[in-house]
Amino acid sequence: MVALDFAPLGGETAEIIHPRAGVKVGGPAALRKRIEYGTLVGSMATGSLFAVWWLLNHSMTWIEWTSLGVGYVIINVGVGMGYHRYFTHKSFETSKPMRYAIGVLAQLCCQGSVLRWVADHRRHHAHADHCGDVHSPVVDGMCNNEGTLKGLFHSHIGWLMDPTTTDLDVFARDLQQDPVVMWCHRTRWFWAFFSLAGAPFAFGYAFGGWEHGVGSMLVGGFLRTFLFLNMVLAVNSIGHTFGTERFDNHSHAKNNWVLALLTFGDGWHNNHHRHPRNAYAGLTWWEIDVNGYIISGLEKLGLVWNVVRIPAAAKAD
Repeated sequence: MVALDFAPLGGETAEIIHPRAGVKVGGPAALRKRIEYGTLVGSMATGSLFAVWWLLNHSMTWIEWTSLGVGYVIINVGVGMGYHRYFTHKSFETSKPMRYAIGVLAQLCCQGSVLRWVADHRRHHAHADHCGDVHSPVVDGMCNNEGTLKGLFHSHIGWLMDPTTTDLDVFARDLQQDPVVMWCHRTRWFWAFFSLAGAPFAFGYAFGGWEHGVGSMLVGGFLRTFLFLNMVLAVNSIGHTFGTERFDNHSHAKNNWVLALLTFGDGWHNNHHRHPRNAYAGLTWWEIDVNGYIISGLEKLGLVWNVVRIPAAAKAD
């Protein structure tokens, strides 16, 4: 399907001569996107409903809560350090074995493959809160102005089902030539099953038997991934609507301390849009950035290097 562009914000959309680079509308790619995201989100949501029922009808022990807590930390690091700071923005360099490890860690969040997550996020930065943004609360995928509630819905979850897709040849050409990324892409369904059901069930079964295996799978698998998915989606919606702005980024990206705590630093979204390649979203001592601390720790261990740090003067420009 040929990529389309649309008239400026406001009024009806209209095709114009010059295509918007990197955005496709309709076609098989849009159908595949809807099927994949529908399957992932639908599975997590359905499993979470069963998890709530399980919580109300069964006694929870340290097994289930450990499965939830440890799993939440793992996928939080996978998204923030893996998908976001490493694969998207190349905030540091590392070895091939570590690249595979970071890729697997990222895939455990069940938010699609490294390939497509990174392509979408690069598109978001290229068109932040303007026509072409993949998940803005200000403008939808067809470049129509969004009202507050409608925009929040679109940026949070509506974009997963809209007819637009990101052109991989524009925003992920390098990744399509990367054997690590493509291996992660091809094995994404295995890692989704492993994260949602396989690993949590095995953990619960090993320490408490069948009942705790099921409880760990529901609470530490489906509910955990669904809760964290909404934290990541909230950076798109809440993080572009509510919070403070240290920098004028020509977008609506905000710093939100609640989101920052829940996403291990990615809620310092205004900072990030000003310095996207910086390995640290928190720019002051009080801006807690757990993923940034982990990167520093890995650097001290010699597992990552060439960590991107902005000059101190740039933090207040």
